[in-house]
Amino acid sequence: MRGLVFLAVLMAPPPAFAQLVAPLTTSDGRIACTQGETGIGRPPAWKAVADPEALGGWALVETAGDTTDLHFPLCISEQTVALDVDATLRFKPLSGTVARSAGIVLRAQNATDYYVVAANALDGSVRLYRMQGGRRAQIAAKETPIASDRWHKLRVILAGSKFQVSLDNIELFTANDRSLPVPGTIGVWSQSDSVTRFGSLVVAPPSP
Repeated sequence: MRGLVFLAVLMAPPPAFAQLVAPLTTSDGRIACTQGETGIGRPPAWKAVADPEALGGWALVETAGDTTDLHFPLCISEQTVALDVDATLRFKPLSGTVARSAGIVLRAQNATDYYVVAANALDGSVRLYRMQGGRRAQIAAKETPIASDRWHKLRVILAGSKFQVSLDNIELFTANDRSLPVPGTIGVWSQSDSVTRFGSLVVAPPSP
């Protein structure tokens, strides 16, 4: 559904909320998140693929294979809404000639207005972007080796305007940005012709 807009429901997590899995796939191998796209190119083509190493035995993969650089498929967990969050994405980059990316979307208001922290195995980087009006602005970045064909954990703690970003339990950078101070939905993000398996997305409130 190209150009789909995701509307954030402004709601606080219940007091007992400790840790939740943001649904990406169902137990019977269907997509549990809502497909969308930022940028240009083919409509997104997310699929659930059987993978015994993924949570529940199914991984999410974007399969359109569009080599357009400004092509950013999204899959949003519309029921997972937060202002401040501690989010961990388990991902496995497989292939891609332009990018081999996996990203966590945070505070999404729609398909063109959100934060994303993206790891790219092709150029060995983790970058924080503010996507606003469909335009990408880099806030912070760190070069780091990211092996293909291996599972990794990308973690983002967002509290107020402060971001703490780590990969495989190694802190990479902190950053601040105040341009999107409202709750929004959470999801996953791909780029161009990336073929990446998304194994799970787990979210919790940041530690006090």
